[in-house]
Amino acid sequence: MKQALCAVGVTAFLLAGNMWGQQWGDWVGAANNYAIAYRYRMLNSGKSCDLEYKDTNQGNGYTTFDAAVDYTTTTSDSNYAPPNNGPNSGPPNPRTPNTTRVTKTDGEHIVTTTTHNGGAQIPNCLGITEVRVSFIQRQ
Repeated sequence: MKQALCAVGVTAFLLAGNMWGQQWGDWVGAANNYAIAYRYRMLNSGKSCDLEYKDTNQGNGYTTFDAAVDYTTTTSDSNYAPPNNGPNSGPPNPRTPNTTRVTKTDGEHIVTTTTHNGGAQIPNCLGITEVRVSFIQRQ
């Protein structure tokens, strides 16, 4: 009886971990080549994004490519202020740090195989906007 209760407790604990974990999004084709697909998940409330890549046209070898990832993040400059547009527009209005969303691009070199998806992680990421690939080489 004690073993059965322990087994039920461990199973409930493991299943509860999946509810709180971040789920992967759907596979989406890269903007300029739909044969290269990616998906992502946000970790730690926007502290980073995990990405996975796969080549839908992959043969028995491996695929290497470069990926340019456009992602949304926040500014970390506490002195950010919008430009002053003329002498009668009033003083600049400084904004508090980390409140302005901006889009940045990160470059990744990815390798996939038939049994392994390529992976990457982007820090301070609130979401992926677009992925473009170049230099695709299949072996």
